[in-house]
Amino acid sequence: MLLLLSLLTISVNAQKKAILKFDKVANDYGKINEENGKALATFTFTNVGNDTLRVQEAKPSCGCISSDWTMTPIAPGQTGYVKALYNPYHMSGTFEKSIWVHSNAAIPDITLTLKGEVIPKVKTLQDSFPIVNGSIRMPGKGFFLRNIPNTQIKKDSMLIYNAGDAPLSLSFKDYPSFVTCKAKPTSIGPKQHAKILITYDATKKGEYGVVSDTITLVTNDATEPNKKISITATLMDDFSKLTETQRENAPKIVFTADNIDFGTAKSGEIVKRTFEFTNKGKDMLIIRKATPYRSDCKVTMDGSDHIATDQTGKITLEFNTATIVGDEKRTIMVTTNDPTRSFLILILKGKITQ
Repeated sequence: MLLLLSLLTISVNAQKKAILKFDKVANDYGKINEENGKALATFTFTNVGNDTLRVQEAKPSCGCISSDWTMTPIAPGQTGYVKALYNPYHMSGTFEKSIWVHSNAAIPDITLTLKGEVIPKVKTLQDSFPIVNGSIRMPGKGFFLRNIPNTQIKKDSMLIYNAGDAPLSLSFKDYPSFVTCKAKPTSIGPKQHAKILITYDATKKGEYGVVSDTITLVTNDATEPNKKISITATLMDDFSKLTETQRENAPKIVFTADNIDFGTAKSGEIVKRTFEFTNKGKDMLIIRKATPYRSDCKVTMDGSDHIATDQTGKITLEFNTATIVGDEKRTIMVTTNDPTRSFLILILKGKITQ
């Protein structure tokens, strides 16, 4: 009799499962005017299973979409949401994006799709070159070089505009040894354009993750003749030559949660949370770099940055909430040797009250 009861218990438990059912899996924004700003889509879902549902991640396919979702456990019969905020800034034409939703449901992975058409804003000179540096106007404060393998030499360019009434000479100084830069042409007439061209040698930089450097544009401008231009790059391992076997044996970083809601804290308190992860791959996992996006945060690694198969690691973020009130978010930028997640962002968010 005891054996029969045990078998029945096992059978009942085996049948318990969460089932995630969305009211829709696709959203068509239609026409979006760039000047109107971000557009929101909400996907509502219900747990139609008989076990507690936990949505662990809702990862957008690109940086133009930010996501939010129900992070608390969802009981059978209860509902939750996944929200997608699309930013049309500097976009044009039709688009199709996606959000990968991962949960503990019977079908753990579901892809939501987003599509629409961005009607671009008619750009003025101020829109195209919003950064003013003396007589020079620039489209941004510097160069942003994304996802550069550490074996690569990357080239990029920036168009600048002389808004002054006198010609300007263009040359460079104070640039790193792994960067070369030139202007084309080397002088720029009034109300004319020129290009700044750079070559970034990642093999000589010798770092990982998000790194920043500056170059100095030297001009004969009457105001601010020497103009600082930033170069921000994201450097990672080169996975392009991995064989199929090497990819199968590669490390795989899996976080318990890479988006943590700390709830509510009072202004002046220290908020501190830990992101736990496991190496589910076969080779050694290496955390190349883990840095906060903002300087008011402290990030620490608990233990080694080399994680063997099935071993766990911890990355802790803390920040002081003094002088802060309202909704707050802090992030950690993590670089790894996992080919599928070589660069990822951990999010800590919540509300600060007085």
